[in-house]
Amino acid sequence: MGLTASGKTALGIKIAKQFNGEIISADSRQVYRGLDIGSAKVTHEEMDGVPHHLLDVVDAGEKFDVFEFQRRAFDAIDDILRRGKLPIIVGGTGLYSRSIVENYAFKGEATGCRYHTCQVCLMPPREILRPLVGKRIDERLQHGMIEETRELLARGVDAKWLQSLGLDYYWNVELIQGRVTLTQYKENLTTKTMQFAKRQRTWFKREKNTVFLTDPKTFYQDTMKLISLFLT
Repeated sequence: MGLTASGKTALGIKIAKQFNGEIISADSRQVYRGLDIGSAKVTHEEMDGVPHHLLDVVDAGEKFDVFEFQRRAFDAIDDILRRGKLPIIVGGTGLYSRSIVENYAFKGEATGCRYHTCQVCLMPPREILRPLVGKRIDERLQHGMIEETRELLARGVDAKWLQSLGLDYYWNVELIQGRVTLTQYKENLTTKTMQFAKRQRTWFKREKNTVFLTDPKTFYQDTMKLISLFLT
C-alpha cells in the first residue's frame, strides 16, 4: 500500500517477478472498465507478464463496494495460494486493503487475520511527492486522459458519477464542460491530489503491523528484504 504517485504499481510488479507472485489491485477506481488513464491502471505492457486481478471487473457506473471487493479478493488470494504462488495486494484504497488484512466482517468489529501478511506502506515525504504528482498529471494528459473522459461521457457514463470518483475524473469533467482553464485544471488537480495524499497518510498511520518506507531510492531493496524475511 502507499500514497498516490508513490510508485506502488511498478514496485509491486518487480516484487512479484522476484517471488513468483500475482497482484491483486486494491484500488476503488481501477475495478471499472474504461477508467484506465485517469485511474493510473497498469497497462498490459507494464504488467510484464505478471498476472493482475480485480482490474476491469465492472462497467463504469455500476455499484462496486468494499463488500464486493473483499469477496472477490478472497477468491483470488485462495486461488493464487492453491497454485503455489504469492498473492501481493497493491493499491492505495486503504479500506480495501484493510478489509483483507484484518478480515472485516462488516457487522461490527474486525474478525482477526485470515492470512499471515507482511504489510509495507510507501510514504515519501511531501517535498518528494509533490513533483511526482505534477509529473504524473502531465503524463496522463499526454497519454489522453481528457480524451478518455470525453469517450466515457459520449458512451453515456453519467458526468455526476464520474465526478463522484473525485480527483482526476472530477476535474476532467470540469475542464471538458468549460468551467476551468487548463492552467486552473492543473493547479486544482495538483492541490486536491496532495490533499488526498494527506488523508491517506492519516489513514495509513493507523495500520497495524506495518513497515513504513519513506525513501524512494531504497523502496525496492527494503521491500525485498522484508518479504524475504517474512517468507523464511
